Amino acid sequence: MKKKLIIAVLLFVFVSTGCQQLHLTLPDKQPLVMVTHLKDKKLSFVDLESYEVVYSEEFPFEIHSLETIGPNQVAIAGKLEEEVLLVDLHSGKIETLLEFGAGITSMNVDAQEQLLFITDAKENQLHVYQLENKQKLISIDVEPNPIQANLDDNGELLFVLSSGETPTITVINRLNNEVELTFPVLELPTDLFFDGKYLWVAGHGHFTNWNESIEAYDPLTGEKVKEVDVGLMPIFIYDDAIGDHFYVLCHGSSDLYAVDRNTYEVMERVVVGDNPHYMSATLQHLFVTGLDGNVLSVIDRKNYEVVTEIELAAGPFGIAIGEFENE
Repeated sequence: MKKKLIIAVLLFVFVSTGCQQLHLTLPDKQPLVMVTHLKDKKLSFVDLESYEVVYSEEFPFEIHSLETIGPNQVAIAGKLEEEVLLVDLHSGKIETLLEFGAGITSMNVDAQEQLLFITDAKENQLHVYQLENKQKLISIDVEPNPIQANLDDNGELLFVLSSGETPTITVINRLNNEVELTFPVLELPTDLFFDGKYLWVAGHGHFTNWNESIEAYDPLTGEKVKEVDVGLMPIFIYDDAIGDHFYVLCHGSSDLYAVDRNTYEVMERVVVGDNPHYMSATLQHLFVTGLDGNVLSVIDRKNYEVVTEIELAAGPFGIAIGEFENE
């Protein structure tokens, strides 16, 4: 029989002595996907078999960053918050992972080494934490306003995207934590992705000439080497180990593009909810949040047809998909 799923959702009442924690029990449904919200400050849970919203509850702050750090383990943070919280999507336990301080803009995990990388726009640094003992290993100075990081799967390099007055990428040698290279990229960048050969950057571009492409850079020289035309204002790039495509969300034209990671050709275009900002996936489906459309678009990975659009509270943003086992 299936293990019963109990989710605990945190509500904070901030007082001088700390915070009060409330636990809410969700219906016995699985698997579930957790969706964060930016406008209504809510945390929602969707049953991925019926596509029903089984719970949606107020949350005390806007969750700007989230990262799955292990099976059913999701780290969440707000840019103005003092803690990184850990949500267990199986047991429902929610606890403080790190006492950090305001400024978090993104989190990335190296699952093999059990390291958490945090970009800090307040201190203009990249912080490296050991997850096992929750200790900070090092802080590395980067360019102003770091907003995203990406890892080399070979464990040799680390890339940090900054959106300061001169948008840049900082290339860091993970063996000695030294900065090897910095180079400029497109205006108003929002995301980056390393495909093993090139660094791809998405972004708005200048307000007089909004961007309609993603750009690829050589991580060893900083030279721009490729460009792929997509929709208006590409802002998010998603990739996993499934299939031959990586994906680009364009929030100006409200669509998703599937790009062949070998030929760099656009293979598919899918219209999604208004102002898409974030996506994740399972073996069968792609999930895209529409920040202004207030929907979670579910897309079949084989034929790229929209299976359904799930109506949500205002401002759906981040997605974390739980993993569940049968007894």
